[in-house]
This record gives sequence, structure tokens and C-alpha cells, in this order.
Amino acid sequence: MRIRPTASFYVDVAGTYTATLVVRYRDKTSAPRTVTITASITNTKPIAKAGGPYTIERGKTLTLDGTGSSDADGNTLSYRWYLMSPDAAAGVAAIWMPNGSALRLENVIQGYNTAKPTITPDVVGSWTVYLAVYDGTTLSDLSSARITVTKPADAANTPPVADFLGTPRVNFFTPAFTNEVELATTVFYSGNSWDIDGTSISGTGRRRYRWISTPAGFTQNDLSAASSFSFTPTVAGDYTFELTANDGEADSAPIQRTLVARTGANRAPTAGITVDSSTILVGSTGWFDARTSTDLDGDRLTYNWFLFDKPDGSTATLKFENVTLENGTVLTNARAGVVADKPGVYMVLLSVTDSHGVTSSAGSAYYGRVIAKAQNNAPTINMRGAASSNAAGLNINSRFTNPLYPYWGMDATQPAFTGGAVFIDATAVDADLDTLYYLWTLEEQPAGSTLPTALTSSTALFTPTVAGTYRYTLAVSDGVASAAPKSVTINVVNESAYPSLKLAYVGAYTGTNVQSGSIPDLSTFTAAKPGTLTFPFDALDTTSQGFGVIYRLTASGGDYTVTNPSAITDWGGGSGQAQVIGLSDGQVIHNGESVNFALISPVGYSLHDAVSGTATFTWSFKIKERPDWYFKYVYRYPRPL
Repeated sequence: MRIRPTASFYVDVAGTYTATLVVRYRDKTSAPRTVTITASITNTKPIAKAGGPYTIERGKTLTLDGTGSSDADGNTLSYRWYLMSPDAAAGVAAIWMPNGSALRLENVIQGYNTAKPTITPDVVGSWTVYLAVYDGTTLSDLSSARITVTKPADAANTPPVADFLGTPRVNFFTPAFTNEVELATTVFYSGNSWDIDGTSISGTGRRRYRWISTPAGFTQNDLSAASSFSFTPTVAGDYTFELTANDGEADSAPIQRTLVARTGANRAPTAGITVDSSTILVGSTGWFDARTSTDLDGDRLTYNWFLFDKPDGSTATLKFENVTLENGTVLTNARAGVVADKPGVYMVLLSVTDSHGVTSSAGSAYYGRVIAKAQNNAPTINMRGAASSNAAGLNINSRFTNPLYPYWGMDATQPAFTGGAVFIDATAVDADLDTLYYLWTLEEQPAGSTLPTALTSSTALFTPTVAGTYRYTLAVSDGVASAAPKSVTINVVNESAYPSLKLAYVGAYTGTNVQSGSIPDLSTFTAAKPGTLTFPFDALDTTSQGFGVIYRLTASGGDYTVTNPSAITDWGGGSGQAQVIGLSDGQVIHNGESVNFALISPVGYSLHDAVSGTATFTWSFKIKERPDWYFKYVYRYPRPL
């Protein structure tokens, strides 16, 4: 008698679930008892709507409209408008205003924290604004809107401005550029000239260059017809040249620039930021770390931090920490922290300066962001299990989940094998939709195995070289709290000792002879180390390439019978049928035998077919000796929403 007094399942979609319990003993069956489970998300991510597209004359004030933003939970929204796209916890973002604007990121949008702020563009061209909204728990995805700025109809022509370096787009530091160039290395300038009328300063005659002075012994190249400037300094010393821009009606004032050619020329540093945790609680400190900033010349860096944004009503300021490296070097103020006093977004900007006084770029924003919350829900983990990947690293996995199996798609008769990559997947969910951090710890591996004991990706991918037992434990944190850890045990055997029917990915095949109906000798297709997949195999492919793929079945421990191999075509774009080649109904794969089979799309199939634009092909078969084993591969394009 088998008694299972409890049952569990993983809820992956909000809604109502109904479970029915029936108890049987010999020939007697109880009346069913039904229980209803309602699953809901603690918080729903709000939706930002930046409105637009907008059109405005240069110099006129435009009112942006984010009132279309919404929150399904009815929470009050706070608004943040930017002229950059901070779509991650840290990174570098382009600032979307045309060159030549006198506006800066810090002051370009008036009322940036309201639903309907204003902007007064001062240069004709294309601008882009971004809106994020916050519901007190979760930050929305960014919404963008294009602003087309036009020249006033009665405005006279404005002469262009010649510029080599471009105008800064931030105010919190003054950019300083290197004037040094490497001797014998080609220097190229297309210029950053601009015209507030939006006229393009490019093409023949729109930019004119001329030499002012060069070192003795250097042969000046002819610049008279060049629309861009380049030269290779062959002699150390000062090279001075001049640029004049033209908009088709008027010349700019000429400007000059002097470059110093030398061996070991100084190069500008690059800022970089990471965050300790993208989510914090009110009252705790969010830390930003600048140690990923780089200088190609190895110069010592100075860190210039700026608290760019904080929640409405916040009085928070930055504090700083030094970092001591292993070699004893002290990085002064390499870390900046902010104590969150209100829920919401805290964002910093960073520039770095090298020991020569040269700064990182002022044309983009190097930013870090943390989100502070008044309360937090810990994440949870669902150990979805494991499958294997092919030797090339392409993860082609079963989507089948069965809690009776020790890991995804595998029972005791389907272990992993030495030399075959194993892909362990888990689904971690967070009711607050926070960014999650993963740590896989390899707590057990056989003697002689030297796999890394820690992995920080959301999935664990490893290739065992020693047979035995491997046990991974996954910890997941949202930066504030951690989920209860989950473990998975993987049994690995030597490939020659595989105990059952082995399904392996061999590789892609796109031969026209197969698609035209001619059957090649599939046994000639081999892989250096085909990855093992597992039964039941249930995969969905939504790639954007033509389809032809070969698998291999290898029988061990007995004979296996293939039943009902089929290929179903749902394609409105042309004639022809999908095919399973190499398998037939009732085909027996004998102990020790390997058989290759191929899944082929129809003749002439194109994913970009103009007639229908969609296609679904389904290949499948079953294994007679194991009713719980089946193979199902669905190939669908375009990707379903």
C-alpha cells in the first residue's frame, strides 16, 4: 500500500487552482474532496507611460504627460523623468539631447518628479525622454517618448559652431580631455560641430581643416578637401590644426586644437559602478562601488560622486568609504553610500579623474541606483530540476517538471554522465519583483573532482569528469532577505555505463537533400561529445533560424521500441510538410545500438515568410517500454506573446 498524506505544487501563475483528493483502498474508493487555492501576487509592477510622441518649436516649453501611467493595485505612484535610460541597477547610459544644448542632465526637465513636467529644448533635432514610476514597492520598466524639436518658421539662420570635443551633458563636474596622442598611431577626428537650427555639419565642404603648425620633419597631408581629419604623427611634438564648420549658409568661427604626439600618451579613464544590493530597506545604507572604474595607463584615480536623485522629501546625503587593495593601495572614496530615509529611488552619478587631471566622459551618464522599501517579502525557490546541454554549450532542455524525479526530467534510470554538461535550473520568484541574487554551492562532489564550489548565475552549468554524487545547494536573496535554500543531487555515471535509453543532441543539419526529400545516411553525423537530454522531453523552440536538427538514441540495459513518430505542420506560408527522418513506428533500438534521427522543416520554409508570418511544427514519438517517456519538440515562430 502506498500512502501519500501530503501533496505540494509550485504556483507559477496567479489565479485559482483546484485540487481534488480521492482515497482508494483495494476495491473501495472514497468520495472526492475538493480544495480551492487562490494564488495572487503581493505586488504588481506599475506601468509607466511617457506619452508622446511630442513635437515642439525650439525655445518653446513642452509639457510632458505621464498621466497614462497606472498601477493595478491602486497604489499611489511617484514619477521620475530622465533624458537617459537607467534600465539596470548600474551602468552607463547615453544622454538623449543633441550636441550643442546648453541644458544639462541635472536641470533639463523641470518638475521631473511630477506626472506632467516641462522641458524647453534649445536645439533643433531629436530628443528622447524616459519615465519610470514607483508604487512604493516596485519600480516600473522605463517608458520612452521621442521629442521632435523644430526650427521656428520665422527664425533667421544661426551660424554653426565648430567643435572637436562636443558639449558636456552633465553639470556635476568639468570635463578635462587628454591632448596627448600615441606616436606613429593614426589619429581621427570627424568633429562634434553643431548647429542649433539642426542643420547637419557633415559632408564635403561642411567641415574645413587646415594645418597651423607641425614638428620639423613631419610631412603635412593635404586637408583641403577632407570632411574628416586624420593623420599619423611620425615625429614627436605639437600638432596644431584648425576647423571651420559651415551649415550651407554661414561659416562658424574657426577653432584650433593642439595635440602632443609622444610614446606612452595618456588616455582618458573610464568610470564604472556596481551596487552591493539594488534593494534595501528604509533606514539601511545603499552602497555604490567604483572599483570597476579603469585607467588603461594604470594611473591613480580620483572618484567624483554626485547624488543625482532621491525620493521626494528625502534629506539623505552621501557618505564615503576607502578601499584597501591586497597590495596595500588605498582607493580614497572608492565607495559611496546613502542612508535611505524615504522609500523610493536613490541614484548616483560618477566621474573619475586620472593623475594627469583627465576625466572620464561627460557625454554619457555613469550611474548606480538602489530602491529603498518600507517593508519586504523574501523570495522563494522552486527547484525545477536539471537537464543536459550539448557540447557546444547550447542548452536544449526538457520543460517537464515532476517532483518525483530527483532532478528535472530524470529518474534513477537517467543519470548524467562524465563529460556531458549538466544544466541545473531553478525558478526563484519575489513577491515584490525585486532583483534577485543567486549563489549555487557545490557541497558534495566525488573524490578527484575539482569543480568550482560556488557559482553566482541563476542557473548552474557544470561538466562532471568523475562518476559519483554531486550535490548543489541554491541560495537566493533579494538584497534584504533570503529564500529558504534548496538542494539538488545529481548522480553521474561513466558514459560507458549509462543504464537506459540515452537521448543526445548531435547537431544542426540544414542539408537541402534532406529538405527535398532525399534521405541521407544519418549515421555519418557525429559529435565530439554529444550532450545527454532526458525523458520525458518536452521542448519549445522560438529561435529565428531555419530548422534542421539531429538527435541520437542509444540503448543500454535492454531493447527499446519507438512508437508513433510523427511531424505535424501548421504553416500557412507554403506547401510541404515537416518530417521525422530516421525513425519508424515499431522500430526497435537494440541493446548497445545507436540510431540518429532528424527533425526537418518543410521544403523552402522561411521564418520571414510574407504570406503568413507564423509557423508551428511539432515532432514527437513515444517509447513503448516506458509509457512515461515521450519526445515532443515544438518549433514556433514568431515567438508567442
